[in-house]
Formats: sequence, C-alpha cells, structure tokens
Amino acid sequence: ENKVKKIKRINFEISSIAHIEPSSIEFYYNFLTRDSSVFKNAGLKFKKKKIQIKCEECKKISDIEDFFITECPKCSSRRIKIVDSDEIKIISIET
Repeated sequence: ENKVKKIKRINFEISSIAHIEPSSIEFYYNFLTRDSSVFKNAGLKFKKKKIQIKCEECKKISDIEDFFITECPKCSSRRIKIVDSDEIKIISIET
C-alpha cells in the first residue's frame, strides 16, 4: 500500500468564466490544510481555460479569449452559444 508522504504541487484548470480567483483558492487551501503535513506548503498552479463557443449556423466550436465576442470567428453569425462551463478542475497532483 502506497501512502503519500508529501504533496509537492496541485495543478488546476479554471474556466475563464468561473467566478473565482486563484488567490481565493490559495487562501482556502492554506486554511483547510494548515494542520496537515502532507499538504502543507504544496505549490498550487493555475491554468486558465479559454471560453468555448459553438455557432448555431456553421456548427464550428471555437476557443475565444474575450467573453464579449458576439459573433462566430468563422462565419460571423451572431447565433452562438457558450458550450464551456464555469468549472474548476484538479488536473494533476504531484507527489
């Protein structure tokens, strides 16, 4: 049975439309793990995930940087919808 003795880093992916800042995650992480020798002083790394939209006209799924894009980058249709979610994922944990 392998027991983890120390977590070195936790890698997160945060959606660009998630309503949370990495500093908030760091604050709560430090608060919740303050008495744990396994988690204490682990690095937290954050990667922003681009917003994904789908065009209802041409069906193209595109990654966009700006939340205020109002048309499809391929066909310029304004019939687009966000297909991304506002999630936060732990991608990996390094021991």
